[in-house]
Amino acid sequence: MALLSDKVAIVTGSTKGIGLSIAKIFSKHGANVVVTSRSLDIAKNIVEDLSSYGTDSMALKTDVSKTDSVTNLVKTVIDHYDKIDILINNAGYPLKNKYWNSSFESLNIDDYQHVLDVDLLGSIRCCMQIIPIMKKQKNGNIVNISSTPAITGYDKGIPYTIAKSSLLGLTKHLALEYGKFNIRVNTLALGNIKSSSTFDQLDKIEQEKLGNESSLRRWGEPKEVAKTCLMIVSDNFSFVTGQTIIIDGGTVMF
Repeated sequence: MALLSDKVAIVTGSTKGIGLSIAKIFSKHGANVVVTSRSLDIAKNIVEDLSSYGTDSMALKTDVSKTDSVTNLVKTVIDHYDKIDILINNAGYPLKNKYWNSSFESLNIDDYQHVLDVDLLGSIRCCMQIIPIMKKQKNGNIVNISSTPAITGYDKGIPYTIAKSSLLGLTKHLALEYGKFNIRVNTLALGNIKSSSTFDQLDKIEQEKLGNESSLRRWGEPKEVAKTCLMIVSDNFSFVTGQTIIIDGGTVMF
């Protein structure tokens, strides 16, 4: 049974890794997925692949760090589908060595702003424009993609930790303010997931070391994140909102 039949889902940053896996599984389960990227050609190629599922997907060039770009995204989607059921805030600033390995005091405000403008403010921009639509519909699902350092802290990548931590607060606030409109908002806090933006940037020693951190003694796969995301936005999780779901193979436990 298709869990998302006729749903319209925007997945930001959905041309590779976790975002692509989410786009694929949503399409497989009947959703019309809006694939976004700063590269329209790549997004179109993904949509062509998704067409095999028989859904009406769309490719849009989008930069979530630009308000006008988000405005165009939302307007185009509404003009075409007349609704937005699901928003997955997945777009993130590239994992740069400078920002990952530098100490707190060695980075300047611009360095922090670059990451925050995508990872945090990008999600806020999307929510600001899509929530009014979901309010009118009296229905909607939003998932913010965070990471486990937002919960436990970490001694590397402070701009990312700050941005991802703020998403937890955004999720709780939106869930409380807009629950009365049947809008559910949750967070996925990801551990070591084998995506090109993380796994491929490490040498084999580091890959093995990080893989052994979890109770399952391995890296997670993007498709495992996608499957969890699918369940959360489906009616199977209709009474779950404001929560942070940890996907890390049992590294962080509560």
